[in-house]
Amino acid sequence: MEVAGERGTAMVGDTIMKRIYAFLLSLLFCFAALHLQADPETKNVLLLSGKKTHGYGHHECNSDISVLENLLQRQSKARFDTQLFLDGAWPEPSQLEEADAIVIICDGDANHLLKDRMDEFDALQERNSDLGLLFVHYATVPFGRKEPDFKGTYFNKWIGGFYAGDSKSKTLTKYSHIEGKLAAHPVNRGVEPYRIFDEIYYRMEFVKDIVPVVVAEPLDEVPTFHNLIEQKRFEKDHSLVASFESERERTIFWSYERAGGGRSLGTTLGHIHRNFWTNEDIRKQMVNSVAWISGLDVPEEGFDALELTEEQLNLNHSAPKAK
Repeated sequence: MEVAGERGTAMVGDTIMKRIYAFLLSLLFCFAALHLQADPETKNVLLLSGKKTHGYGHHECNSDISVLENLLQRQSKARFDTQLFLDGAWPEPSQLEEADAIVIICDGDANHLLKDRMDEFDALQERNSDLGLLFVHYATVPFGRKEPDFKGTYFNKWIGGFYAGDSKSKTLTKYSHIEGKLAAHPVNRGVEPYRIFDEIYYRMEFVKDIVPVVVAEPLDEVPTFHNLIEQKRFEKDHSLVASFESERERTIFWSYERAGGGRSLGTTLGHIHRNFWTNEDIRKQMVNSVAWISGLDVPEEGFDALELTEEQLNLNHSAPKAK
């Protein structure tokens, strides 16, 4: 009887240990599942910039794209595998094929990165219909747009529009103070309406299916001017923007969902490096933009705008000319 009792006690002990082991194992699986759910999907993003052509602080393509990379790499709610291509460098075919999104910040016209790669870039999108695109500022101005028979076929297909610069499409070739009116779009989640002093292109040649993201509104109050020239420019530009009859003419940031399913964005902002990237709402908007074109859901509060140190703001920035 004593042996049977000992055996029964041992069996009970084994059962308890098995239950404890099963419980611990289930906890381990739960923790693993939670970890997998919390670990964000990695998106491959190619960041391309053109060569420096403008004066110090203007069209700082290398620095613009480097600041964006810095913001993407420090995100906590998304994971971006970024690859940086400066001074007009072009990715390898394998890098292009594996990309979830491509951001281009470069000069347009004869200096556009895609000037001699139009067919190649179009074929890439045919193969990778989900590829996300973001063109910033002068990158929205294609080579050949001054030709009389130019119709912008590729740019219309890729980002839903382009700047043509003909008699109908006016640009503020100096600089303008504007207030951005934000549309209800995922890119604008967590973003507050902002004001900026910048060179902006208006009256873009849009296809019908673009969706406005930011519409420029003239300021109601007169800003402070440093000199009479700045005041005259403001008065001229303010009058021009106020004369535009439709929001479509004043759309300076837009989205376009391509026929194959890819998401595209274009913005004509971004001429003055410091004005653009020191704006917290624009930083958030740009990170939201890369996430959205990559196929990610943008949280209601948006992604992190993150602070920039002076060193981070000036990553790969040009040096001022010696006096």
